[in-house]
Amino acid sequence: MGAQLQFIDIIIFAVIAVLLVLRLRSVLGQRTGYEQPQDESRVNRFEDTENDNEPIPLHPKAADEAPVALHGLDAMRKIDRSFNEKQFLDGASAAFEMILTAYAEGNLTQLKRLLGYDLLQSFTASIQARAKAKESLVITLDDIREASILNISIIDQLASITVHFHSVQTRIAKDENDEVIEADDSGAREFTDIWTFERDLTLSDPNWKLVETESESAED
Repeated sequence: MGAQLQFIDIIIFAVIAVLLVLRLRSVLGQRTGYEQPQDESRVNRFEDTENDNEPIPLHPKAADEAPVALHGLDAMRKIDRSFNEKQFLDGASAAFEMILTAYAEGNLTQLKRLLGYDLLQSFTASIQARAKAKESLVITLDDIREASILNISIIDQLASITVHFHSVQTRIAKDENDEVIEADDSGAREFTDIWTFERDLTLSDPNWKLVETESESAED
C-alpha cells in the first residue's frame, strides 16, 4: 500500500512538472529551428546612430581641395611669371577695338575667338535681332583715353582681370531704309566700359577671352 502511494506521488509530481514546462513555453516561447539569426549589423548600425547629431569633422583633404581665391598683381605674377601688365593692357586695348568692330559688322567668326561662351551667345542674339530688323551698325573707335586694371583675381587656376576703358567712339545705326537711327547720338561720344577677361592658367593658350561687359556713356 505504501509503495502504491509513493508511485501515485511520483505521477503527481511528474504531471506538475509537465504543466510547469508548458506554462513556461507559453510565456517565454520556444525555438523551432527556423528563427532568423540576429542581424549583428543592425545592432551596430543602431549603435553608430546614437551620435548622429554630433558635427562631422571636415576631412583634411577636403579642406585642402577647396578653391582658394588670390587677388592682385603680385598674386598674378607669382602664378604666371610671364605676365606683364603693360603687354596685357596693350592686348586688351587691341581686343577692345576688334570686338567692337566685329560686333558692329556681325562677324561671329572673329567673336568666337575673343569671347567666352555665355557672352558669345548674348552677342549672337543681339546681332541676329539687328539682322532680322534689317538694321546696320558702324562703330569707329576714335581714341582710347584710358585703359587701366581695376581688379585681378585667381580662383582655382582661372584668372580674371577687370579693365576700365575710357574711350571716344562714333556709333552710327541705320534702319532698313538706310536712315540714321537717333541722329543726335551719331557723333563722337565718350564711353566708359568695364570689361572682364578670363584665362585658364592650366592651358598653354596665352589668349584671354572677354566674359563680361558693362558700358555707359561717359557724358550720361
